[in-house]
Amino acid sequence: MNYKEHLKRQLAFLERSCIAYDQGYIDEAIRIATVIRVLLHKTHRSTSLLAHLGREDINLLNTAGEEPNPNVVMYYGLGIYCCNNTGGEYIPNLYNSFDINYLPFNTWWNQIVYVLSSDIRISRKKIILDAANKDGGAHVDLALSDEYEKLSEVGALGVFTSYRENMIEERPIDNAHLVGIRQIAYELLNSPELLTLID
Repeated sequence: MNYKEHLKRQLAFLERSCIAYDQGYIDEAIRIATVIRVLLHKTHRSTSLLAHLGREDINLLNTAGEEPNPNVVMYYGLGIYCCNNTGGEYIPNLYNSFDINYLPFNTWWNQIVYVLSSDIRISRKKIILDAANKDGGAHVDLALSDEYEKLSEVGALGVFTSYRENMIEERPIDNAHLVGIRQIAYELLNSPELLTLID
């Protein structure tokens, strides 16, 4: 099997895991992160598929808009708030993003896509590697990074407030880290320059 065939297989894994996520198995995002690590992450000890193919020069779909400036203290670039009969939920943007463009791989990979406070700024790379390397994708480590742990906390992105029978109900937003991973997968599966590598 050559590298192009490996890429085709990994993208098929990614697509199937996204289908499972969309059917309600949202913890499938952890396996999604592991596939993305195989595709993109290069270290001195391992080589990503993209590097094996010599194509770290490609552009990838960015649905998170422009990177927030250093003064921004709250930014949730990979998801949207959706109101429903339970008060609402935080879900992946998928194709609903208003501000899309294409970024060179390294810029895209290191772009800040979540800002939880002035000192917690999280990139795509950080989310993917923590999910894959520490949160059960390929390894389990109880010592998660501060950034990933904060993003995965219940209430990390606030609460949904609803009014029922003259009562206020509040429900903390959870699984923001999984939402982010699913959206990153969407970006990859809709990046023409990546998909042409399997032709």
